[in-house]
Formats: sequence, C-alpha cells, structure tokens
Amino acid sequence: MPSSNQDLAYLPIDHSLIGEWIVVASTEEFKDKSSVTTRLDRQALTLDKLDQYYQIRFLSSEMQDVPVQTQEAYGFIWLCIGTPNKALFTLEEYDHPQARLVPCGAYGVRTSPLRAVENFLDMAHFPYVHTNILGAEPLTAVKPYQVEHRQNVDELWATECVFTQPLAAPNSQEPQETEYIYRVLSPLNVLLYKINTAASGVIPADVICLFIQPLGETQIRAHLLMVLDDQNSHMTDMVLFQQKIFTQDKPILENHVPLKLPLAARIEIPTRADAMATAYRKWLVDKHWTYGSDLQKEVLA
Repeated sequence: MPSSNQDLAYLPIDHSLIGEWIVVASTEEFKDKSSVTTRLDRQALTLDKLDQYYQIRFLSSEMQDVPVQTQEAYGFIWLCIGTPNKALFTLEEYDHPQARLVPCGAYGVRTSPLRAVENFLDMAHFPYVHTNILGAEPLTAVKPYQVEHRQNVDELWATECVFTQPLAAPNSQEPQETEYIYRVLSPLNVLLYKINTAASGVIPADVICLFIQPLGETQIRAHLLMVLDDQNSHMTDMVLFQQKIFTQDKPILENHVPLKLPLAARIEIPTRADAMATAYRKWLVDKHWTYGSDLQKEVLA
C-alpha cells in the first residue's frame, strides 16, 4: 500500500482530489436501495450500505487497491482517497434538535467544480439572476465586506456581507437587509450563514451548503443542504425555494466561457465586489490546485 499521497500519483484520479473529503452520495439515495453507482473524476464506483457503514468499491482495475476512507456526516457519504489533508469540517447547527434539516437533492451541471463554488460566493448577480427574490434593481451595489483566511482550519471566511433582498427566505413577510457570512471549507465545499429576520432564534442563522461531487473537470453533481430556523414552512416549499434559486444559476454556470475557472493572471479582471472570489482563486493557486482550472500541472511544478 502507498505510504503517502505523493505515492498515489499513478492513479487515474487528478492529484488535486487526493486527500480531499468529497461527497459521493446522500443518505437520501439509500432510502429504497442498498447500493448506489456513481462517478468521481470519470471513475465509476459503487457504494454499498452495510450494517454500520458504507463500503466503496471503484470498478476499474487501476483503482482496485486504492486506499479509501469513508464517513457519513450531515446526511451525506464522504470519500477520501489516501490520507486526509485535514479533518472534515464541523457544522454545529446540523445537530440542533429544533433545526429543520432540508436536503435539496443533487443537480447535474456542465461546469467546473470551481465555477460552481465561485458562483455561490457571488452577491453581485443577485439582482440580475435571482430578480425579486435575492435582489432587485436599482439596489445592485455590493457593499464592502471583510475576507480572511483562517489558517488554523485552512478555511476562507467573508463577514459583514449585507444585501437588500425582496424575498430572503420562504417565510419572509417583507423585504429585508440580509446579512451573510460565507465559509469556504475546502476547494469543493462551501456554505453560507444567512440571518433570517423571521426566524425564532433556534440557531444563530440559517445555513445553506453546497457540496460538489466532481464527475469530471467540467461536469459536476451539486449537492445542496439547508439547515433552517423555520418552524412553520412546509418542507416542500423550503425545497422548492432553494431549487428555484439553483435552477436560475444553472444556465449561467453552463454558459461560462471558458467552463474551467481561470486562475492565470489577467484572464478575468475582478472588481471590489469580487473580494471573496479573488481570495478563493489565490487560495487555490497557493494550494497548487489545478483540477477544473486553466492552470496546467507543469506550471505549478
């Protein structure tokens, strides 16, 4: 067995994905069956639900003996090839007994995993893509906010993010000035905390999570989860609200040119509103992350 992640370079899995915790299925997919077949970076794999855990088997001969760790957390099955770069993140709100756990399904999108994360971080598109829901003209300006790299957990955080929204949540009664906190957990996983003024105070903020399963460099499954302080809305209404938001984003993501995220300098020019996206791109470059980007492995060698 390989002694380090560097020894796994022979695998037909991109090196950027080695050591990362990646969602490969939700527990919802096992409600009526005990086995699920899916893909990770073009490699087919099968998940079998056993008594106390999930067993993952890659189907190609090149992946037969690959060291794989798995765990179930937050309603998903997570896979890590090789030694984890770090422990899986914590999400305390998920375990609160009165929080509403709202799994919103998985969506196939023809885009880079990195494009999907960056779109999630972008407030500037709210008035134009999510019109009369998350934003509306003429209130289109993104106010300055703070970005920091929390090195102790290797996460990016954006705080003091504020945007005026006509319909901030399914149970919103009127427009509100909504406060966001963005948290990039890893290159493929991101969440935001959203202050809901109609909430009852069960948890400090609603949580919306986006976990990316990379089927290939320009093809993903986007897994969505919400943890809400909403004691009144019907589950269907909460799911449909988030599904509507995502289906508005989907054609935008699929029509980006190029589909991969440009990390090379001066390919796309950021504005002040893109502070978090700029930090995300720099963070990826510092990690020598090439998967789903325009950077080549030899450039960062």
